[in-house]
Amino acid sequence: MPEIIVAYNSEFRGFANYYAIADGVKASLDKLELVMLRSLFATVACRRRSTRRQAEEYLKMGSDHGITTVVRGEPRVHKVWKLKHLIVKTWDNPIVDTITVGSRLAQSPNDLVTRLSAEQCEACGDTDGPFEMHHPNRLKDKRRDQLTPWVQSARRRRTIVLCRKCHVAHHGGRMPSGMESRVH
Repeated sequence: MPEIIVAYNSEFRGFANYYAIADGVKASLDKLELVMLRSLFATVACRRRSTRRQAEEYLKMGSDHGITTVVRGEPRVHKVWKLKHLIVKTWDNPIVDTITVGSRLAQSPNDLVTRLSAEQCEACGDTDGPFEMHHPNRLKDKRRDQLTPWVQSARRRRTIVLCRKCHVAHHGGRMPSGMESRVH
């Protein structure tokens, strides 16, 4: 019987501790606590071949629920963990979007978004928009390959930030229908 209580305690306590920093966590999880308790009582009732009400009375310990067992001659109490036992933590560091050192190292200076946000044509140096990402090697030409190499080549392929005038000039005055570009 104590293994049932330990299993329910570990699941519910872990779930509640995960959300302990949220505002109003106890009010938000009170219905889940009721579901957990009803499930616990039903499981104990099934094990004892009794009703859920009888299992609740069997586990009653004052204002709490639990069971006392004897381990190596010593009495051990296994109480059912409830939301009233949850210690609500105040969040020490309320800044969520802090950029870590690791994320700075992961950003390359060649990042597509960074290059596009620079708002400068890499062909003529023009700063008037709009700007487009030009992909010299279309993905459509590589679709006969397997998926994994195709996806890897999509990530590695070369891109150029061009203004609209340079982009049209690059294609000889016409834009092919299969052209892939992003307008910024």
